[in-house]
Amino acid sequence: MIDGAKLLVAIDEIVNEKQISRNLILESIKEGIKKAYEKHFDPEATIIVDIDQKTGQIKVEKELAVVKKVEDDLLEIGLKEAKTKYGEQITVDDKVYEPVNSEEFSRLAIFQVGQIIKQQIKEAEKDSIFDEYIAQKGHLMTGIVIAAEEKYLLVEVERTFAYISRRNLIFSDNYEVGQQITFLAEDIVKSKNAGQITGSRTSNDFLYSLLEREIPEIFEQVIEVKAIARDPGRRSKIAVYSTNENIDPIGACVGSRGSRINKVTAELQDEKIDICIYDDNSQQFIINSLSPVKVISITTNDGGKEADVVVPDEQLSLAIGKGGSAAKLVAKLTKWKLNIMSYSEALTNQIEILWNGNLTSEELTALQVKLKDKIKGKYLTNTSVPTVEMTVNLPVEEFEIIEEQMAEETMILNEEEYQVDDLSEAAPEVLAEEIQEIEKNISYFENEQLESQDEDEEINYDDYDDYYNQDK
Repeated sequence: MIDGAKLLVAIDEIVNEKQISRNLILESIKEGIKKAYEKHFDPEATIIVDIDQKTGQIKVEKELAVVKKVEDDLLEIGLKEAKTKYGEQITVDDKVYEPVNSEEFSRLAIFQVGQIIKQQIKEAEKDSIFDEYIAQKGHLMTGIVIAAEEKYLLVEVERTFAYISRRNLIFSDNYEVGQQITFLAEDIVKSKNAGQITGSRTSNDFLYSLLEREIPEIFEQVIEVKAIARDPGRRSKIAVYSTNENIDPIGACVGSRGSRINKVTAELQDEKIDICIYDDNSQQFIINSLSPVKVISITTNDGGKEADVVVPDEQLSLAIGKGGSAAKLVAKLTKWKLNIMSYSEALTNQIEILWNGNLTSEELTALQVKLKDKIKGKYLTNTSVPTVEMTVNLPVEEFEIIEEQMAEETMILNEEEYQVDDLSEAAPEVLAEEIQEIEKNISYFENEQLESQDEDEEINYDDYDDYYNQDK
């Protein structure tokens, strides 16, 4: 029927290559032989198959009932014939086993065995791969890109493949065939293509896993990552906390000269990572999350999880960010709806100033003086036309000076030189109202209801970067 020696060699090859149980292969062969007989000869027959695991020889027998009068010769045998073949001790109702060795059966059996084994190998491989990789769900994996299609990447990972949708890639990812890629195994599923991994590089868990890999204190849970908010590929905020008073959570995450956090940033296509201290007190957590922006006053409505935050006029644009990007991250991180306003807007709207933030009135005055001096120096030497972004937080008097000089010189924006000749008549130290058309109706942002920013829109985080790089 089947060459025993060749059979054993074939079984060993399957076991080694597919990492499938030897017993499973043997059982598949037995099942194939049985099905071949049932399908082509008698579906009611009882077939016994035995395989010698030393020689590979296969013995196939058909079970027959001993009867006085035969009615179905495929299932029964007469008493006289049974005694002749199997001995005088045989009696009615005994069971005897007749060898099945026909050439036709052998041919059919080989074909059926092949089909069964192929199917069993596929199913067993799915189970084997699934069992091997299910423990890696939620962990980092690395593979080689073998296909870079318009909507997805296909990545080879040891015994199987990972599928990464383009929407789960960072917008600046540009992987090509043959390149190595690191991703988070979001899920392990069984499919027609064997065990399949679905991956992501945009999830918060991917960032957490990278932090865990590069920062031992996070891996050992000496430092806890309490919350993460991401604008993948652009900027992230993380809130960390440690019960060990001897550990500086932010310093440990950043590392000497930024050695730790820079490795994470590099893997994320230079995505900037801001780190703040988590606090159980919601107001303090919001204040910490807004760093480096200083907070003058904060009031919270715990029922609606909504907070009114007052910041210096000079830092309003930094708190909001281009397209609301900075405020969105803070809202996602804290899970609070934030209404961020400037100090002068709060005064205009007669909002009570509690001075319960991290900036005193004296510090606010000093900040205004420092910024005014900086602006004077900048515009006395600047020969380019100031844009709206450059003047958005200037006191009204200074803005009018610039506007008048622009009118006098009849300059065209971004085309001709512009020079401020004299700022000696600058505004006094008291705060003036901001340009209301620019500051009007600023209210940000519910956590999951925020609109996403266009992928190609650049965000100016220079002030954030200066703050977070100063100690590196």
